[in-house]
Amino acid sequence: VALAGEAPDAGADVAAAKVAAGEAAYAAARTALQLHGAIGYTAEYDLSLWIRKARALRSAWGSPSACRARVLARPGA
Repeated sequence: VALAGEAPDAGADVAAAKVAAGEAAYAAARTALQLHGAIGYTAEYDLSLWIRKARALRSAWGSPSACRARVLARPGA
């Protein structure tokens, strides 16, 4: 909604959402890997695909630290 209305701090909102979603996806993938053990790394298990995607997406379109810096740089933060 903020992006449609061109809110001045919409980019910071997007950065905050990206960090939260990326960290949640990576934590879920790591937890699943811990549960399944070494077989989770094999190509036969979809988990290996999901952990690679979670790692890649966590740093895509800006690292988590860069996104956190953008959130903290917004006025009133």
